[in-house]
Amino acid sequence: MPRKLRLDGLQADLASLDALLQSAREMDDPVGEYQIEKRKSSIEAELKALTAAQERKASVALFFGGKPVLGSRGISADFAGHMLEYFQDLVSRAFASNELGSLGERGPIPKRQATDLMVTQLTRGSFGFVLDELSDQAVLEDTALKAMVEEIVTIVEKVASSNEIDFEEVAEQLDPRMLISLKNFFVTLDTAEATVRLVDDVADITLDQPAVHRARLRTEATSIDEADLLIEGVLVGFLPEHRKFEIQVGQTLTLYGSVSKEAAEQYAQLVARGENPERQTWQVRIRQRTITPLNRPPRDVNRLLEFVGRANI
Repeated sequence: MPRKLRLDGLQADLASLDALLQSAREMDDPVGEYQIEKRKSSIEAELKALTAAQERKASVALFFGGKPVLGSRGISADFAGHMLEYFQDLVSRAFASNELGSLGERGPIPKRQATDLMVTQLTRGSFGFVLDELSDQAVLEDTALKAMVEEIVTIVEKVASSNEIDFEEVAEQLDPRMLISLKNFFVTLDTAEATVRLVDDVADITLDQPAVHRARLRTEATSIDEADLLIEGVLVGFLPEHRKFEIQVGQTLTLYGSVSKEAAEQYAQLVARGENPERQTWQVRIRQRTITPLNRPPRDVNRLLEFVGRANI
C-alpha cells in the first residue's frame, strides 16, 4: 500500500482515539482511558517509524466513484477489469519507451513482465484497488518501476489539467502507443460516468467528471506521427545526465530534444577515449515526432537515437 495512504490511515486512527480518550475522561473511566492511551502510543510509534522509512518499490492505489460503483460495497467487474488493464498498459508502455525508445505500432510490449503490478488489497472508504510491485529481493534504492508509476500518475493528472500548458508539456513525452492507452483509460472512465483518485508514495490526485471528459477530448483529438531521419550537423551541446542535445543543421536550422540511452552511452564512450564530440560535424539518426493536439498547430519533438559517424566534410 502507498505510504501516503498508510500515513493518512494512522493519522485518522489517532484522531479517533483522541475523541475516545476525551470521552473516557469525561465519563471518569480510568480503565478505558488506560487502554486507549496504550493503543495511541502504539499508533504514534508506528507513525514515527513509517514517517522515517523509505518506500523503495512501486505502490499505487486507484479509487473509483460514479455510476460503476456502489459506495464501498462493490464495483462493476467489467469496468474494473478494463481500468486495471489500461493502467497496467500505461505503466508497461511508458517503461518500455523509456528504456528502449519509441515502441512499434503493434506487437507485444517489451519488458512487460518486469512491470507487472499485483492487486494486493482493496482500498478503504470508497471502492478501489491497491497495486504493488512484489519482489522477494531487498532494494536499497527506488526501483525503476516505482519511478515510472509515479510518472504515470503525474501524466494522468496533467492530461486532465484545466491548464492547457500542462497537457502540451506531457504530450511531448508520449509516443503513439502510450497515447492509445491514455485514450482507452479516459474513454472508459468518461463513458461509464466515473471518477478516479490515484495515490502513490507522495501524490494524491482526484479527477472529477469534467476533468475526465476534458482528458478524453484531448486524447481523442491528439495525433502523433513519427519518422526516423538521418541528418548531418554540428553538435552544439549535449547533456548526458539530462539526456538533452542541440545540433546545428545548415545555417538556419537548430534541432534540440531528448537523447536515447544508446546515444548517451556512445557519447560517454567517446569522452572516455579523450575525444570531444561537441563542435564536431556528425551524421546522426533522429526520431522526429509530430504532435497535433486539439485546437493547436502541430509541433515537432526530436529524439537523438544514435551517432552514425563523423560526417565527411
